[in-house]
Amino acid sequence: MAKVWKSILLVFILLFANNAWGQSRYALLIGIGDYPEDSGWNKIHGNDDISIIKPTLIRQGFPEEAIFQLLDSAATKDNILKAFDDLAARLRSGDVAYIHFSGHGQQVSDLNGDEEDGFDEAWIPYDAKKKYEPGVYEGNNHLTDDELNEIFTRLRVRVGAKGKIIVIADACHSGSGSRGQLDEEVYVRGTGDKFILPRQNSNIIKKPEPTEWLFVAACKPYQSNYEYRTPEGDYYGVLSYIIANEQKQLDICKYSELLREWSKSVSEKSRYPQDLDADGQPCRRSSFMF
Repeated sequence: MAKVWKSILLVFILLFANNAWGQSRYALLIGIGDYPEDSGWNKIHGNDDISIIKPTLIRQGFPEEAIFQLLDSAATKDNILKAFDDLAARLRSGDVAYIHFSGHGQQVSDLNGDEEDGFDEAWIPYDAKKKYEPGVYEGNNHLTDDELNEIFTRLRVRVGAKGKIIVIADACHSGSGSRGQLDEEVYVRGTGDKFILPRQNSNIIKKPEPTEWLFVAACKPYQSNYEYRTPEGDYYGVLSYIIANEQKQLDICKYSELLREWSKSVSEKSRYPQDLDADGQPCRRSSFMF
């Protein structure tokens, strides 16, 4: 009987090893805090988030050489798109890709009719401005959810049915601007000012439903994302801070359990109303994080 159990254990170990060896993990980390003065965006601490997320991923089994980052002035829209292209070229079937964006977010006029409220949500690269100015800046450097959906769909195809795409957005889609409380600064990642684009005469195109991935945002599209001030006086995105302080091994944690825990933590740590937002296929929510 002992020999039988040893044989079963050996088979299990070999199967696990083959699965681990056949799967590679990659991460793309984008953090922006010091936007250009003429952009209209206030200073935040998105760049600092990456300093706590990278060691967390290494602790979770991501090889340091497979973690790529763009910080501040390096995180232009062109560089972000190129980084996504490079990531797609590396990915193979069964791989895991983790994407983390910490920066400003803004709602932008929806021009193709796929949003019920009439606005797309956008990540704000380093070279995107806050206000629409005809002939000066017309939103070309905003990274909209329509563009991101196409990028993530391409990544999803690369990793196939056995791979995983995890996207974390520690930015807000809309908000009320920076606010002060007592003598302490409060940093909010986004703005209540929507980026209004002129309507174009074009056919309205309905986008397909989001493809399979796990997307977690620090707040709902209509909410502000406030930074968390640590007891030591440092500022981080609240979701980034929660992930960085996660003690569990995430490759044995289910999505649904983590989302419940992170949602509770966000509500507890944010001084203003803020709720975790998540999307993804139900079948993936029942599986492990990595």
